[in-house]
Amino acid sequence: MNPKLIISYFLLVLTMLLWAANFHVVKIALEYYTPMSVATLRFFFGVVSLLILFYMQYKEKIFKIRFSIKEWWYLFLTSFFGIFLTIYFFNIGLKTTSAINGSLIIATSPAITGVLSFLFLRTKINLKQWLAIAISFLGVAIILMKGNFSKLLQLQFEIGDIYILLMAIVFSLSQILVSKYLSHIDAITTTTITSLISFVLFALFSLSELTVTQLPSSIPFWASILFMGVLSTGIAYTAFYYCVVKLGATVSSLSMNLIPFFTLLLAIPFGEKIYGIQLLGGIIIVIGLVLFSFAKKTRPL
Repeated sequence: MNPKLIISYFLLVLTMLLWAANFHVVKIALEYYTPMSVATLRFFFGVVSLLILFYMQYKEKIFKIRFSIKEWWYLFLTSFFGIFLTIYFFNIGLKTTSAINGSLIIATSPAITGVLSFLFLRTKINLKQWLAIAISFLGVAIILMKGNFSKLLQLQFEIGDIYILLMAIVFSLSQILVSKYLSHIDAITTTTITSLISFVLFALFSLSELTVTQLPSSIPFWASILFMGVLSTGIAYTAFYYCVVKLGATVSSLSMNLIPFFTLLLAIPFGEKIYGIQLLGGIIIVIGLVLFSFAKKTRPL
């Protein structure tokens, strides 16, 4: 395999690990502050770290970067769907649903992205790839039902689950936007600009709240904010958009199936119980991802 592809897949897996940790870490922050304010503080530190990376990449050339009006429009749409709405639904959803439930629902992203890719990119998904997606979802189903598929008929969704599902939809849409309209812009530039736009949106919507409430002084709160801001935002978003460009929207989206598996593994240090059937489901998810990676590449219709 091409060394650049190996690096891309490594970065993709690392991103999924950081985002899986977010399902646990954000719950710590939400114990102290509201979803919108948590997002604002997260992206304050995220944007600072991104600007540092951005400057290291371009130095004085940073002031020579120009975008057309159309490019600015797609950067705004990507930030609105891929970051602002995605993180808002993520935070408000995890106020009422569990970290594991949230990670399982976000695993619907590959199917959503596949449909959107077909509609907007005219991408054809071959039989092997659909089979790989089905295997991955089998793993998700095993985890969700704990091996007892009779529970499927009794499945009831809470409002938090609905918010996480909305998160999966808008995030998938943002991947299509990046793949179709912004693939010519490098990952660090796309990530920095979209994160900066999103930070402004978060700040505007939480301004009244931030000005009348006192910031928490708890160490766990600020540790969680820094983790989400620097690692899960600055590092992870840059890596993910890089992988969308290098590997395609559908491959990158399928990797979302790793999030439930990593979330289960991280449940141990966070004090949550996990069961053998959940590990089995996680392994099946990984098998599906590997099969998809080696399937015949998609091609335009």
